[in-house]
Amino acid sequence: MKALVLSGGGAHGAYEAGVAKALLAREDFDVICGVSIGAINAALIAAGNDGALEHFWYREFPAHALRLFPHVPRLRRLIGHLGAIGQGNPWKDAMSVARTASALPFLRNLGNVHKTSLPVVADALAAMVDFKQLRKSLLVGATNASRASAVVFRASAGTNRLSVHRHPLTEYHDLTDENFVLALLASSAMPGLFSPIELTFGEESALYADGCLVHTSPLGLAIDNGATEVTVVFVDQELDSQTTDAAHNLPQMAYNIATLWQQRFLEYEVRLAAATNEVVRLGGAPGKRQISIRYVRPSRPLELDMLAFDDQSALVDAFERGLIDGAAPPRIKLPEAAPERAPVPAIAVAANDGERFWDSMRRIFARPSLKRTG
Repeated sequence: MKALVLSGGGAHGAYEAGVAKALLAREDFDVICGVSIGAINAALIAAGNDGALEHFWYREFPAHALRLFPHVPRLRRLIGHLGAIGQGNPWKDAMSVARTASALPFLRNLGNVHKTSLPVVADALAAMVDFKQLRKSLLVGATNASRASAVVFRASAGTNRLSVHRHPLTEYHDLTDENFVLALLASSAMPGLFSPIELTFGEESALYADGCLVHTSPLGLAIDNGATEVTVVFVDQELDSQTTDAAHNLPQMAYNIATLWQQRFLEYEVRLAAATNEVVRLGGAPGKRQISIRYVRPSRPLELDMLAFDDQSALVDAFERGLIDGAAPPRIKLPEAAPERAPVPAIAVAANDGERFWDSMRRIFARPSLKRTG
């Protein structure tokens, strides 16, 4: 099963949408996975009209951003004030602190702003996606803020039925026509931009928030649900400690930390996929297929901040840059291993390939603590 995985990143989702459009022009995917703004893009692909991605990012979003998110400009100014602290002389620093403090009444009122804008945003999104027109299977990551657990909202389309999957740290809920839009908004309820959204499943109600809190990239989500050919789209440049500029203020530090966390999490999931491939190659997982992972990400930082929803020219530039990057072959993160061989009995694997298996695991994880215990 082929999966297209779309990560979060606020207004950087314009780049991601451009990449997705370029990829979809030349290949098909069985399931679309997304978190945060990636969930919105995924829904536009799976249940939107033709040209929905361009319409959303070129016209609909920037034209109505200030009506949908009236508090965003003030949040951007607040972040700017925080970033200016420590960048000038003591007088300028004092002014930045004072400007930051002046925003406290606004922050206390954010909950009321969220409640007022939520119905407007929901109506705008409902006009662009239609669950009844779902063409591709959909997996959307979110966070259950009430129970502190990962969440997956799911829907199957056509003959491609998603397998039933259970995980002790993840709850699964089926998408329906009634909860579709609110589930998407829950996945993209970025802290500070939106309050968590209340949803009810069965007899239990809970507050659901941004999927990026637990699924920065829903790569593992795609693999857990049966994907073996995965293409991931990132919206940030890959960090390199030798070339990345040093951060000089709090917003830059926070951004670098979040990006590093994402890359480390991705590396962990890729290692698990590589271990799975090795088990399959040795014949220890009959019926399983090896996993290949490709990715697309910008080679340099995008020239817009994550809350620039109303900057139409910057959004269009990011979308078109995504079109260019998506037209190139995706980079390979995990090549397919050697051709699969016929399954062999588990006893034979243990007797003949046990030591080779552990040698393979040591090479994949490269940690001296991984030792054979039996």
